[in-house]
Formats: sequence, C-alpha cells, structure tokens
Amino acid sequence: MNNQQSKVLPIYLQPRILSAVSYIHLSPSKEIGLERINKMARKLSDREMMYVLSLLVFDNILDMVRDSDEFKNYVSTKRTLQ
Repeated sequence: MNNQQSKVLPIYLQPRILSAVSYIHLSPSKEIGLERINKMARKLSDREMMYVLSLLVFDNILDMVRDSDEFKNYVSTKRTLQ
C-alpha cells in the first residue's frame, strides 16, 4: 500500500514530507523550530527539504499574492468578465 500510495501522490504530499512539516510546525518556540529544521535536513534530501520549507511558508506566500497589485487587478478583471 505504501509503495502504491507513493506513486499516486505528488512528492510534496508524501507522508514523509507532511510528517516533517507537522513536526516543525508544532514547535513550541522559534529556537526549537530551527533545531527541528536542522534535524530534518539531516534526514531528508535537499529536494524534500525544499518542499517542507515551501509548505511551511505557503500561507505567507498566499497572503503576499493576495495583497499584490497584480492579483487585485486579476480579480477585478475576472469579476468584470463574469
């Protein structure tokens, strides 16, 4: 099952990646979070860590996009066309 699941899910949704994201996200402090990032960096490949860190900042990226002029223009254009 685990092998089959690996072929169905994209790499950034693999349990290994999501477990690392959860482990780091649930850190009680910034210092512990940094320790956990370093610990995971020793266990995961560079590519896997890229996905872990990307998922950790995903909400911030969405906020930046939502607040951008380009996105505001896109939304207003989209509403006008409907």
